[in-house]
Amino acid sequence: MVQAWQVDTQTTISRGAGGSVDITRKTPRVLLLAEECADQIDETRHEALAIALDSVGQITRQIHDGGRVEVDPNAIPLAEAEFILSAGNGIHNWDQFHLVAKALGATEGASRVAVDDGFMPRFRQVGATGTWVTARVYIAVGISGAVQHMQGIGQCDKVIAINTDAGCDMVKRAALSTIGDSEAILEHLLVLVHNYKEQQAIEEDNQDAA
Repeated sequence: MVQAWQVDTQTTISRGAGGSVDITRKTPRVLLLAEECADQIDETRHEALAIALDSVGQITRQIHDGGRVEVDPNAIPLAEAEFILSAGNGIHNWDQFHLVAKALGATEGASRVAVDDGFMPRFRQVGATGTWVTARVYIAVGISGAVQHMQGIGQCDKVIAINTDAGCDMVKRAALSTIGDSEAILEHLLVLVHNYKEQQAIEEDNQDAA
């Protein structure tokens, strides 16, 4: 849960879709919040006093750190996703697209055309007529960049475009572009991801052995 701005014992409200949507959920047992998530209290005065304790009783630990827990990226709403791999009508191998999204750990998105053609569900549509997104990294594959789509990704930090048209609006918007056939590029990207993960696993095994 990110960008929480109102929290009580029952519900937590967080901002999504570039601050245009409030998302309300049941408050979980544990929340990690930035200290600036709420306005400062300026209508009352407070005093902090030191407390002298003769002894401190033993505290039984109730929370155990089980390490990192994998989360299904597609279980994250588009409005809250920080890493999105989005598909347009330039995608012809949809099995490959889903495989790459899983390997990258990215939340899947889509253009209106891909949704209208039945390749992706409506709730995956990115844009002014779909969901406004604020991802840190947004990879647009085969998306030329219709006006509504460009509006929907306006607050994304880094946009990466994969397209055959070097002059399309998405390429102009992108911080990094790869011009070429999407299937060939995604295939090479998949190889790079697998090689990287294998190398990481080898390094972790070496560290454990040391």
